[in-house]
Amino acid sequence: MRIDYAKAIEYAIACQESYKDFADQRSSGNPETIIPIEDLKTDTQCILLVTGAAMTIIFPGSNSRMDWTGSNLNSGQMRSEFAKKIVKKTIIASEESEQTYPYDEPSQSGVKLHRGFSKAYFSVRDQIHQQLRSLGISQVTVTGHSLGGALALICAVDVQYNFGEQLNHLDTYTFGAPRVGNDAFKASFERRVPNSYRFVNGMDIVVKLPRWWQGYRKHVETQIRVGKRLSWKVLTAPFQDHTIANYIQELEKRSR
Repeated sequence: MRIDYAKAIEYAIACQESYKDFADQRSSGNPETIIPIEDLKTDTQCILLVTGAAMTIIFPGSNSRMDWTGSNLNSGQMRSEFAKKIVKKTIIASEESEQTYPYDEPSQSGVKLHRGFSKAYFSVRDQIHQQLRSLGISQVTVTGHSLGGALALICAVDVQYNFGEQLNHLDTYTFGAPRVGNDAFKASFERRVPNSYRFVNGMDIVVKLPRWWQGYRKHVETQIRVGKRLSWKVLTAPFQDHTIANYIQELEKRSR
């Protein structure tokens, strides 16, 4: 499989940009329209970049107020804050790791999603749907880092299901995304969104979460590994490798 690393870098940079002040978004691609979407109750944001009939949907990651430059993660205090705010509270918190079917109507598919991820995505879903309808979009790319990667995976399946006849292209680029749902979700995702690129950098701790014993046994395909899988920095590497800056750095090495 040929990987377009230039395109992956473009989307990784877009994810990095999405961590900036939500009221002051910028894009190197100079899209015709930038549409920020936010739900304050769930603290969920996404950014729609629209050029003609093409839309890129960007989901910022876990706790956008954290410093993702990477250097600060060397300190024990920063690692502790990361583990508390992202790993425990957002991704594997007991009240959110429960799986649920996200739609109101009954289903025979057996698909179940992480309740917290599902709740976050559905808080901005209607606004995304409204823009897809009103703008006549035919090409969609969904991307995200960390928690944003999880929301991007859910969004891609939802968009394909509801706008499949309208679209002639749909793909996803995720960076450091955690597991999202059960085996039935994995099967549904891979059937509906075959053009998916899930990047994993080195020892990134978040891609291993939630754990298999919580019902999250497998990731969606296709996984692309970058960076070193082993490091003598056993305490810091799993956190540093998760930063979007380090994802960009490793992708740039691959593109040379």
